[in-house]
Amino acid sequence: MATRQLKNAPRIDPLNLHNLIDGEPGDLVAGADLDGLRFERPEVPRSLAGITLLECEVAELVTDRLELRGARMLETRLSRCSAPTVSAHGSTWRDAELLESRIGAIELSDAELRRVVIDGSKLGWVNLRGSNIQDVVFRNCSFDELDFGGAKVARVSFENCVTEKLTLTHAKSEHLDLRGLEFSAIEGFEGLRGSILGHEQVALLAETFARHFGATIQD
Repeated sequence: MATRQLKNAPRIDPLNLHNLIDGEPGDLVAGADLDGLRFERPEVPRSLAGITLLECEVAELVTDRLELRGARMLETRLSRCSAPTVSAHGSTWRDAELLESRIGAIELSDAELRRVVIDGSKLGWVNLRGSNIQDVVFRNCSFDELDFGGAKVARVSFENCVTEKLTLTHAKSEHLDLRGLEFSAIEGFEGLRGSILGHEQVALLAETFARHFGATIQD
């Protein structure tokens, strides 16, 4: 059993960023194509739509709203970032990290996430509807709602995470390991096909399962 779990775990290599050059204040603009740069406490425009960051690091970005529609985060780390709203519809995240950040709502619908680590972050509403999500780890995170509606999910795991609501409506899951996610409510039972649940989670959901299937539990 241990071999099977290891085989089906997210496949992610460590992100090593070396010899980064400090970026200039005006580098971070919509549509820019940036490579090998580091930004700390940058002042950014509200829109970075279409930007490409390759082997970059952005730390302590604070803004009231961030537009990342169609952006590409490739071998890039975002850390200690804070924003009430991030709109990243149709964005691409590959070999990327989001660390120790605080985001009220992050729009990732129709996005692609491959080999991504999200760690130590507090995220309110995470909209992953229609996204393609593969080899992703959520670690030490709290959420208000995680919405995987209509998403394609493969080799995704949670470690020490909690959410008020988990939505899996019409999601297509393969090796979605939910054992490290504590959730208070769930929507879209069909999305549980292909997922892994712990015994305690199944016990807590027994009445909900019964109601869903029209069954009655009696002693």
